[in-house]
Formats: sequence, C-alpha cells, structure tokens
Amino acid sequence: MVGHVLAWLWYKLLINMVGAWYLVREQVWDRHRPLPPLPDQGGRTVVMTGGGRGIGEQAVRKLVSSGCHVIVGVRSPDTVRGVFQGLQGVQVLKLDLLDMESVRDFARQVLQLGVPLHVLICNAGIMFGPRRETEEGFEYQLCTNYLGHCLLAHLLLPTMARVEGEVQARIVSVSSCAHHLGSWLDVSDLQLRRGYVPEQAYGNSKVAQLLWAAQLSRVLEERGVGVKVLSLHPGVIYTDLYSSIPGITWIAGLCRAVMKTPGQGGDTLVQAALDPALEASTSPLYLVNSRPASSSSLTRDTRVQGSLWEATCRLLDIPPDQFGL
Repeated sequence: MVGHVLAWLWYKLLINMVGAWYLVREQVWDRHRPLPPLPDQGGRTVVMTGGGRGIGEQAVRKLVSSGCHVIVGVRSPDTVRGVFQGLQGVQVLKLDLLDMESVRDFARQVLQLGVPLHVLICNAGIMFGPRRETEEGFEYQLCTNYLGHCLLAHLLLPTMARVEGEVQARIVSVSSCAHHLGSWLDVSDLQLRRGYVPEQAYGNSKVAQLLWAAQLSRVLEERGVGVKVLSLHPGVIYTDLYSSIPGITWIAGLCRAVMKTPGQGGDTLVQAALDPALEASTSPLYLVNSRPASSSSLTRDTRVQGSLWEATCRLLDIPPDQFGL
C-alpha cells in the first residue's frame, strides 16, 4: 500500500516536471518551427489513425493540401466524415484500436483498395483514466497507444515495402516527452496488474512506441526493406486528451495561452511524414520540434528493445521473425 502511494506521488510529480520543462523550452528557446515548403505529393497515400480531431485533424487537412490522399481510421467514422465534409482526398473508415479484430478489419479494407501505401501515421491515443482492460486482457492505454498500432503496422508493412520511388515509405509514431515516465518499464508486467498509476501507464505506452520503432528499424534494415521509421514528440499541446484531468476546465484559458496549438502540432506530423530533407537521416529517427533529438537512455537500450519486441509479438500472436511479412 505504501509503495503504491509513493509510486502515485512520484509519477504525478514527474509528469508535471517533464511537462513544465518542455513547456518552458517550447515557449522560450525552442519555439515552434513552421512547416517547411513541401513538394506536391502527387496523390501519395497516407494512412492515419485518430485523424478526426486535435493535431490529427489539422495534419489531415495539411496532408490533403499537399496533394496526399488520406485514409483516416477512427472509432466514430460518421462523425469524422462530417468534420471533413466537402474536403476532397479524405476517406474515413472504422477503426477501434482497443479491438484487435477491428484493427484487422481496418487493415483488410485499406489493402482491398489496391493502392500503394506510402505513409502510416500512428497518431491515435488516449491519456490517463482508471485502469481498464480490453476483452483480450490488454490495458487500455497500452492497447490504444501501442499494441493496436503494432498490429496495424504488421498488417500493412508488406504493401508499404513494395513502394517505389526516390522517397521511402514511412512509419511515423506519435510519441511524447512523457516517454520519460516509462523509464522504469517492466516488460514482465506490461498490463500493470501489480500496480497501476495512470501517468505511469501513459509513459509506458509512449516509451514502448520508441523502443518498438528502434527495433523495427533494425529488423527492416537487416531485411533490406526500404521503409523509414520515425517517432516524434509533437509538443505540449492543449487538446481533448486533457479532458480526463480533474479541474482542467478551470484553467483551459491559461492552457491555450501557453501551450502549442493543434495546428502547430499537426505541422510536426506532416513534416515527419513528407519532408524529403529527412530522407538522408538514419532510422530510427526521433524528432522534437521537427528536428532530430535524443530520447531517453532506456529507449536506446538494445536489450530492452529486443525484450519488448518479443513480448509484443507474443501478445499479438505474431512470430517475431515474421513481423511485417
């Protein structure tokens, strides 16, 4: 009991410290960099999860204006179709990342379109809330932010690997500076059944994205597959993700004044997905404010990368050496 209380206090303190540090950084000496001019994309296909609001919605609009065809996977497709009503180049399909069968069905629909898949943006996410498990036994934050995206990437990779042209296909994972809270990730207890703190669960899901991206990049390189893997921190942005925080509505005005806008966050996604200047960068690439940056030391530990890869493949019932094949 005492240990759980101390853990609860620690993660509450840590997320506020990390958030405050990045907030000051983004407002003082590392301010937002506007999206650079991008060449016309000529109908390249982008698959994005969670593109119906917040930074995802803004990214979809920017991608379409750059000449992309965007396939959006969301839980409420009818609502999101209304968001993009009249906007050409957007296709909205049903996707619930908490349900692995829904992920498989979404992937089947995308593949049945028979088009080249140039970019996968793993953007959808949830933050905090009480501990809940899916019918398959996955903790909600880990499943939405990480496991569902891993399965989707596995299913789409064979088609992405066949993309030809000067610019490689890309997998972009929207992580967070909160990945620092996952620095104590226990691969043997990914579902946090031994003790749950919402902030810890969120941090675990975000650090898992970076560890997986590094391992996937290495696997693809060993196979000679030309798919670039990138991850990013989009900035400290005031979006609906904060709706689960008690009392947040009382300081909403202040948050909007000091945090980045969803439009600025959308810039970071589009830059990671399309900027040809990133082509020469070595994968895996982690971007902060649209520039290469260092992530936590844990994310660079190849032993942990491998352990999480094995555990993830077991949970998804994928032979590790068959991922993406």
